[in-house]
Amino acid sequence: MLYLLGTLIISYTLYTVKVKILLNYDNSQVTNAFNSLVGTSEAIRLLNIYIKSINKISNNNDNSDNNLKIKQWLAGIIDKDGSFLLSKKGYASLEITIDIRDERALQVVKNIYGGSIKLRSNGNALRYRLHHKEGFLKLINDVNGHIRNPYRLIQLNNIYIKYGLNIMLPEKLTYDNGWLSGFYDANGTITINKSNWQLSIAISQNISELLTPLVDLYGGNIYIDKGSSKSFK
Repeated sequence: MLYLLGTLIISYTLYTVKVKILLNYDNSQVTNAFNSLVGTSEAIRLLNIYIKSINKISNNNDNSDNNLKIKQWLAGIIDKDGSFLLSKKGYASLEITIDIRDERALQVVKNIYGGSIKLRSNGNALRYRLHHKEGFLKLINDVNGHIRNPYRLIQLNNIYIKYGLNIMLPEKLTYDNGWLSGFYDANGTITINKSNWQLSIAISQNISELLTPLVDLYGGNIYIDKGSSKSFK
């Protein structure tokens, strides 16, 4: 995941920084190069390359490995910042609330499934909402078997029951699964220590079960963040 991180720091003085996304030319799951260490023209070029590949996949409706990783990536975002809703009247919908800097990720989802994106009242976040039946059914079928958050699985199962569908549980997380990219896009950070150039990757989550497979795959450790979030990191 750190394959082209060097592109972020060429010709810049290194300070401790928080970067929302890893830049990797070979990673079709990257959605956002929006950070202060990347020149505007370079960021836009990377985004355009990615969006073109996404549109090609969504238009062709193929079952390629890239298309599978997009579904896994979407499941990762939903597991972190999404919520499946079922109203008392039986209306099903999906909402994803994400940092305003990550608008590109929501635009990708909207381009494939439809829905709407609106600015939250605090001005710092965006909410994506999908309730159109055709797009919603396509989405829940695409993420079936890729959702890992137990709370999301409960929400999704209630909706599957409504539509007479069978829920599939995810397989063990592997190194080449696109889920981590989506989960990381929603809440991941990279810290560059200016004193020793050490790179640290961190992801926060309210339940530790979603983080444990990452330790098995990549090493690292899980601890309780004593800050305001009181979450696992």
